[in-house]
Amino acid sequence: MALIAQPLHASELQQFIADYEIFYGDIRLGKANYRFSHTQDENYRFDFVSDLRFLIFWDDRVVSTELSYEDSHLLPSYYSHDRKGTGRDYFEEIRFDRSENLIRSTYGKESQEFAWEKGVVDGLTVQLQLMLDLQRGIKQPQYKILDVNRIREREFSFVGEEIIKLVNEDYHSVIYQVVRDNNRRKTQIWFSPERNYLPVQMVHYSKGKKRFNAHLVKYREFNGAEAPGE
Repeated sequence: MALIAQPLHASELQQFIADYEIFYGDIRLGKANYRFSHTQDENYRFDFVSDLRFLIFWDDRVVSTELSYEDSHLLPSYYSHDRKGTGRDYFEEIRFDRSENLIRSTYGKESQEFAWEKGVVDGLTVQLQLMLDLQRGIKQPQYKILDVNRIREREFSFVGEEIIKLVNEDYHSVIYQVVRDNNRRKTQIWFSPERNYLPVQMVHYSKGKKRFNAHLVKYREFNGAEAPGE
């Protein structure tokens, strides 16, 4: 697949499904799935579903964002995050209302309103926007993310390049790291240029030890309204 280092048109956004295995250290917890699909006109939907289990611990999440694409930016209109499992369940939703110049965010029983800004996105949209920005050649991506009724700024820095083997396939990857004020936590992500900068591996370290990590096990591109059969 050719590398694209220029602004993309909406018609060029590739629909895909990507499956991952999730680990805590070396303990397999379960699986996760991304699906990016075209709905109608210039509108899209991005979904994330995860199913994690270990002994009495369990965590199920369904996260979705509805969005459009304009001038190299993804513009979310509705986001939801439904979490169930061990501990406290919660539901979060965000409505991006351009017509009223408002963003309405609800987390649990608490709600907040913010002035609508083109650069403010939800925690799922930012993952797709990061892929598109790396395709465009942006070296130090920065974002404003609305999460749990707060707007936070996040920046990514380039670390290096590496060829990694996953499920008997070699991936030439570029590595980016979440910029943080201290080194107690570190999150690194391996992106594949040959897969439109899809994340193929992510590792989170805490106090020098590998905690959460995930890697790609299957990837499919598709055209049209429906994905291929599983």
